[in-house]
Amino acid sequence: MGNVWNVRSRGRRGGGFGRTVAGLTVAVAVLTGCGPSVLDESADTATVVVGAGDGVASELLARIYAGALAGSGTRTELRTGLGDRAGYLAALDAAEVTLVPDYTGRLLRYFAPAAPDTDAEDVFEALARSLPEDLSITDYAAAQDRSMLVVSDATAERLGTTELTGILGRCGELTVTVTAGFETNDGLRDLAERGCVPGRVEEGDGDVALRAATQEGSAAALTTTSVVARDAPGVALEDAPDRAPGTGPEDGTVTEPPVFTAQNVVPVFRKHALGERQLEALSLVAGELTTADLAEMLGRIDGGEDSAAVAQAWLTEHV
Repeated sequence: MGNVWNVRSRGRRGGGFGRTVAGLTVAVAVLTGCGPSVLDESADTATVVVGAGDGVASELLARIYAGALAGSGTRTELRTGLGDRAGYLAALDAAEVTLVPDYTGRLLRYFAPAAPDTDAEDVFEALARSLPEDLSITDYAAAQDRSMLVVSDATAERLGTTELTGILGRCGELTVTVTAGFETNDGLRDLAERGCVPGRVEEGDGDVALRAATQEGSAAALTTTSVVARDAPGVALEDAPDRAPGTGPEDGTVTEPPVFTAQNVVPVFRKHALGERQLEALSLVAGELTTADLAEMLGRIDGGEDSAAVAQAWLTEHV
């Protein structure tokens, strides 16, 4: 028996927990051979340790998942400061933590560096196939930290487009100032794989990038939850949309994939460590958390608010 894909339907805002393990549409966990299910009845009574890396977003997301699990009646612990992606994945591998939050695209490039997928569903499925045997994933949220390009109104008018695909053949005319998040997302690689090689690339933080983008012939390379992206002047070039879940070439649906790789929030956990009750709690987060929510919360923390209080306020309203 080959790889078996366990699936849960993707609810959004109020959709609740709508997946069944028997489904076979979208990969959630890759089980090798004919072993037991990703679900473990005894896991319902175990303590779940939620881990987080050193970043603000990682800790915020860990607090949200930990709070949702606690709200389901699960004994939950939070362990923060686990370092970079390699650090917190090592803690997960060593069973020091049960679950960590991350982003689908970054995880896919970590486990399968050559993966070409950019569409949200394709990235999710490829990630499920690429995970180590002892790890699983479940519902991803609509919230993501995807790469984006912002140009001035004058630059968009000169290029004659507000769409990302419309500039791919003219990237040599642009100076692109890239931020750290854009680099983490391999944004330049995404552009290059669609034939877009900027005439010049510079580095800077969000404020520097936005100032540069006000100049004719320049672009700011940001991510969708970066603090400066919320109030960015000019034009955020529109990428191609992700395909709808359950559609694709197999049903005759052929669409142009997005340029930038999907970066949806997703929980990664040790296989057999969670029961149905815990998966329901994770699905509630997936059904409610949006990019706007995440960007707003990160902005509040950047402004000095406590991450625990920000996470709890979101949980109170949504879960």
